[in-house]
Amino acid sequence: MIAPIIELELRKLGLTEKEVKVYLAGLELGPSSVQNIAKIAELARPTAYEIIKKLEKKRLFVEAKQKGKKVFIAQSPETILGILRTQKREIEEKEREFIRIIAALEARYSKEEGIRVFKGKEGLKGLEEIISFSSVPEIVIINPKNIPLSFKSLKKIYQEIKKRLGRIEVKELNITKFKGALIAFDKIVYFPSRAERGGRRNEVSLPSRATAKGKEEDLSSSTSAKLEAFLIG
Repeated sequence: MIAPIIELELRKLGLTEKEVKVYLAGLELGPSSVQNIAKIAELARPTAYEIIKKLEKKRLFVEAKQKGKKVFIAQSPETILGILRTQKREIEEKEREFIRIIAALEARYSKEEGIRVFKGKEGLKGLEEIISFSSVPEIVIINPKNIPLSFKSLKKIYQEIKKRLGRIEVKELNITKFKGALIAFDKIVYFPSRAERGGRRNEVSLPSRATAKGKEEDLSSSTSAKLEAFLIG
């Protein structure tokens, strides 16, 4: 049971399944050829070599020569601490950036008459549809646990984007100082926390959206739903 747990933890660091296999094979073998690493990782040699080169850029492998032969050496697991520190700095930088974004959004839209309140399943369905039609494959989600969309709904959205654009890349960040949630794609969907909503539970708030004919499109219905969001862009 230990190996799967280690693999899972390494995946959390951003390594792919194959990268994890190659890194663990390298740790097991010590200085070794690509061929031997590929054999232990159960991968084709060209694939293993490509992954090793990627892991070199992440400072998890180094290339060396022993008795005139090229070998690759998996770096100590302590190197992972360096990766974690780098990720921590990046997250802190993103946190500061998004705090500025949220402050700007709140200042601009908290009292904006163009913000409209939508209720019910139709409002939620409309929000999902808007995200599904993202023109970019990169999706950034801040505080995913605070997003009032089900896993099934998000999975369907990702599948739609991948079907249209050929790929989907989702990055999730947890920022404790930011109590709400945010989805950024070619637009921004901001979910304020319950405290920011003043305790209101059953509203969906989106700015009015113009259709191709220049008319406002109202996605609302009279049915209540536990969602409030601001759509920007």
